[in-house]
Amino acid sequence: MDDAPPPIPLGASGKLLAEPMTNAVGDHALLVRQGETARALVTGESPNGLAAARERVIVVPLDDDVELRIDGDALAVWLARGSVGGSASVLPGWASALGLLLVIVMLGFAILGSLTFFGWLVRLFG
Repeated sequence: MDDAPPPIPLGASGKLLAEPMTNAVGDHALLVRQGETARALVTGESPNGLAAARERVIVVPLDDDVELRIDGDALAVWLARGSVGGSASVLPGWASALGLLLVIVMLGFAILGSLTFFGWLVRLFG
């Protein structure tokens, strides 16, 4: 019986699947597939073959439709897509009302604190 973990869906449609793999010497990798077609391989490699504290990440494109992004904004774009996209979850009304109430209370404390502080200044220098 095969004890391999189930593939992990990737992307918006979930058609891409990342399958964990281990070779005979114990190296681990993820094979990204779409159906029966292998699209990319992601693995790690120690510099100079030595056991280092930080391994190098290796991405091997296996077809022409694999895009490699080498900029620092790629992660930010991916994260922001989930938070500002159309599939964001809707907050219940009570949570929005509670948030508004907390903002109003904090604003009240800020005004009260400012009035108290400036009242002390007027009494001290006035």
